[in-house]
Amino acid sequence: MHIPRWLTLSLIFAACTAGGYVLVRSARVDDDGKRPAKPAKAAAPATADFPAPVFHSGERPAAGLKADDEAAAAGAIPGQRFIVFPDQAALERFLAKLKGKGITVLGRLDGLHALRIGFFNAATLDGLLDGSEKSGLLFPVLVPDLPQGSVQAGAVGLGGGLLSWLGVANYPRDTWGSGVMVAVLDTGISGLAGFVNARQVNLVDLPSDISTLNGHGTAVASLILQIAPAANVLSIRVADDLGSSNSWLLAQGIVQAVDYGAQVINISMGSYGDSALVKNAVEYAHSRGAVVVAASGNEGLAQSAYPAAYDGVVAVGAVDARGDHLLFSNSASNLSLVAPGYGVYATGTNGETLSFSGTSASTPIAAGALAASMSNDLTGTLSANDALGAMLSLLDESGAPGNDPQYGGGALDLKRIVNRNTPGIVDAAVASHWVEAGNGGQTLEVTVQNQGTAAIYNAELQVNTPSGTTPISVSSLNPGQTRTYTVPVPASGTDPMTFQSSITLSGGQQDANPANNRRADVYTPSQRP
Repeated sequence: MHIPRWLTLSLIFAACTAGGYVLVRSARVDDDGKRPAKPAKAAAPATADFPAPVFHSGERPAAGLKADDEAAAAGAIPGQRFIVFPDQAALERFLAKLKGKGITVLGRLDGLHALRIGFFNAATLDGLLDGSEKSGLLFPVLVPDLPQGSVQAGAVGLGGGLLSWLGVANYPRDTWGSGVMVAVLDTGISGLAGFVNARQVNLVDLPSDISTLNGHGTAVASLILQIAPAANVLSIRVADDLGSSNSWLLAQGIVQAVDYGAQVINISMGSYGDSALVKNAVEYAHSRGAVVVAASGNEGLAQSAYPAAYDGVVAVGAVDARGDHLLFSNSASNLSLVAPGYGVYATGTNGETLSFSGTSASTPIAAGALAASMSNDLTGTLSANDALGAMLSLLDESGAPGNDPQYGGGALDLKRIVNRNTPGIVDAAVASHWVEAGNGGQTLEVTVQNQGTAAIYNAELQVNTPSGTTPISVSSLNPGQTRTYTVPVPASGTDPMTFQSSITLSGGQQDANPANNRRADVYTPSQRP
């Protein structure tokens, strides 16, 4: 029996979780040096319960079609291919040859000179091609589930604290997103959710009973609008109510989003089939100035799902409320940034509040911040690419020093983006702790970062480890600059170790955000059999 690739990868992830992990749990500390308490339990909203994605029987070849072994082996849709032609004239010549050949045109995408083809026999299809075309498989694209047990013990849900986490809870935001169109390629949005400035395009039919609408797309759109309430949301329904789509529909949705004028495209879906058609659609979007923001995936793998894995796509990973990497969030060298993705309050199909988890939730937070940045520049409106450049240059360092597979360039910080042109902000931060093991033992790498707009001079860093206290002089840090200091720590076997670091300013400099001057981490070595 052939097992679809997306299921195989989930099984691989389950096997990996049984083997254990190295977990570094990070947390800011209060002024008394203690870890912030977990939020008190209240009457929590319902957890989002989106139906498990499956492939509808309608996507399978009709009776009588010859077995498509190539597609079956790759986990692709049997009996179908996409064909991209060098120009529209070549496409039309191909169409003229189809009569009586047992080949059906299932869709056309003129923006990419592409056709979606169904066939009885692949050899017949190949015989009609002259070699100037590019053809390929069509893969399932799915709303990602969280594999059971994939959230580590101690992870903290964000709840309703999104704007505080981004540092903008006290900022007037009524106009944020004004003039910006954000396309949400998903399961559609509910008309009962109370959104304004939203329009819908349905590439997949809506259910006859609208009350059964899958709420994934509604939740995604609501997070964008929490951050950028004046944005124009273009909802393009590319997935059915079981969260199932395919690479043709995704490519079609990307092209339509661009053609409707979307500057930001949110894709909280993914596939492990590399479709050249989707890649072409992403390049089409980039060529017209749009930015594609996509979920890295929830399988805990060492690769991003597609389209997040493509060059130029903003690949978003998930952290909890304390900024810790979530075990389900895919790690990859191309990861761009991280944002909250556990227990985030979003809006359901009837306007209710629900708890939303996954890189599906992290992605619209990044897209919403991008839309807000585009309309909130103090010197004039930014393009999507200029806003993206600002966003990626003003991330809060996280995890291992520099870019790393778990955190990408760091954690999203909208306050830094909003204030980037405000001079004189002093903000020193203990950004991260990271344990590095080598032949000579273990070391703790402590990274400090200037998250303000003014230079920092003659600060004092104090690092506390089980080996004692190490004072370190930080001579200067320019705005945005990071510096990493290495402190030896004892090999601990399987016992947890606690690290605490703090940075103190001198010369009368007043820190605008004292909360990030101190940090405590608990490091637990992996428990391997």
